[in-house]
Amino acid sequence: MSDFKHIPKYPVQTLGKALDILNYIKDNPSSEGISLTEISSALKIGKSGVHRLLDTLMAYDFVEKINGISPAYRLGWGLFNAGNAVPKQHTLNGANYVPVIEKLCNTFLETTNLGILNNYEAIIICKMEPAARMLRTNTQVGEREPMYATALGKLFMSDLPENEFENYFERTTLTKLASNTMTEKDELKEAIKKIQKNGYAVDNEEFVDGMICLAMPIRDFTGHIVAGISISGPAKRMTKERIIEISPVLKQACLGISEFLGYTK
Repeated sequence: MSDFKHIPKYPVQTLGKALDILNYIKDNPSSEGISLTEISSALKIGKSGVHRLLDTLMAYDFVEKINGISPAYRLGWGLFNAGNAVPKQHTLNGANYVPVIEKLCNTFLETTNLGILNNYEAIIICKMEPAARMLRTNTQVGEREPMYATALGKLFMSDLPENEFENYFERTTLTKLASNTMTEKDELKEAIKKIQKNGYAVDNEEFVDGMICLAMPIRDFTGHIVAGISISGPAKRMTKERIIEISPVLKQACLGISEFLGYTK
């Protein structure tokens, strides 16, 4: 999540207290619930005030009352239903990623793509080319690329469930496409482990000779990779030093979109 927390210009104290109560119950989960006295003591709100706030929250089904010798409270299903609407309002299409891709392209003057996974292939859905470069990659929007030989593809492979990962190897022939294409399953599996550890993928002349590509993931609220951004260019420009320069900026760009989709570290 971002380190910057919004501070309201016109705070409503009563609403703030109600939200504090919801957060306290959330942060102290118990099937037996939490007593009014505990909430009052922890948040330093008078018992009568806590009672009124809980009563209002119950009306919206944000809180449930557990009747017993000593009444207690837990989160209600109304809050769950409200939360379920969040992912529907924070989709990749609504992430406004085009300016992000454009800024990365203009900053590093290299081809910048955003891709998704579909049927065990990486598909380019957004592409920006630097006008100033004569030598650049030849990918097109809508192009399908093999997972095993591309940075975006290997990134998606690193997030596959074990059964899908093995299924991919069973149905895929690792054909040599360029000088450094990995055609041995064991070698590729080791490369995927490194991607899982490092959080990024590199295509080192594995898909097209003379071209190197760096890719990093975009994750959603589940933590899974839903897309990736890649920056690619000729090997003579995409040196190790250049990749080190690009990496933190690309990582931050991907994180910004991921946070919009609900991802938290």
